[in-house]
Amino acid sequence: MTDALRIRRTPTQARSRRTVQRILDAAEVLVGEAGVDAATTRAIADRAAVAAPSLYRFFADRDEVLDAVLERALLDLDAHAEAAERDWTGTSIEDFIRLEFELHVAYYEEHPSFVKLWFGGRVSPPVVAEVHARNRALAQRSRDVLIAARLVAPTTPEIVFEMLVALGDRILDMAFSDARRADRDVIETGTVAMTAFLERMTRSAD
Repeated sequence: MTDALRIRRTPTQARSRRTVQRILDAAEVLVGEAGVDAATTRAIADRAAVAAPSLYRFFADRDEVLDAVLERALLDLDAHAEAAERDWTGTSIEDFIRLEFELHVAYYEEHPSFVKLWFGGRVSPPVVAEVHARNRALAQRSRDVLIAARLVAPTTPEIVFEMLVALGDRILDMAFSDARRADRDVIETGTVAMTAFLERMTRSAD
């Protein structure tokens, strides 16, 4: 996100912070219930029980509100992922890929607004940049975890894990196509494909 947007969304007074949270909560619920088109600034303000001028104090328009909803979700998702990775005690590459899929599926099913905003293509260039940065961080964490577990060689190139995360993102997109619940067949097939890919690339790096 740009510095200007971050400043707009980060008020210092507690009352203002609560107002921003109500606005973001309202937008998230509206998108999850009725889709992106239903989340107009008027509808968001009404659901948040704030006057429209209050909304515009913190957000220039609806797009900034939705960007902030995505930004908040990404931070929350990463917190869940990092906690799960720290506690992971699996013994195979497949175990790790299943862990990542399960925590992402659980989060997406609990937050349908995130699925609609991200996979529905309603993203701005700053959000795309932030998601790409988040995916690179996930790729690096995955590499570190698997190297520490001695499941992949330290010589495995970073690009392998960046491609792995990109593939996982595409599989999740397919799994949630037109549905609030993930298609488990897609997740299972994706797990097999990603496991085979990483095992092959790991052998190549030995």
